[in-house]
Amino acid sequence: MADYDENVYHHPEKHGLTVVGEVDTAGGYEFNMLVVWVRDEDSAMFWSTDSGCSCPSPFEDVEGVDGLTPVTDVSQFSSEARKWFRDQSYVYGDGRDALERLIRKVQRRARKAATA
Repeated sequence: MADYDENVYHHPEKHGLTVVGEVDTAGGYEFNMLVVWVRDEDSAMFWSTDSGCSCPSPFEDVEGVDGLTPVTDVSQFSSEARKWFRDQSYVYGDGRDALERLIRKVQRRARKAATA
């Protein structure tokens, strides 16, 4: 388990990452999140999901970049993200719109990285 000060979600900069965006379908004292990060040194993107109540911290079991899934194919990521969303039993707020905005953001970043 990662220490809070080393947590990839709360302190992505300690892992050379920046959060691109996130979707949380839970709300209240729970979390059910899909998060996308970009590695600062090479613009590689990674994603992961996590859920829990107010006791654990999001992504406390993730040990840095090695615990995240690389976004190697944006279409595959989009498909898996939409499947994750469909599998949710409850969606708080504008979850579907937030997910589609995040997918578009990932698509734009991937296109930009491909032309750089």
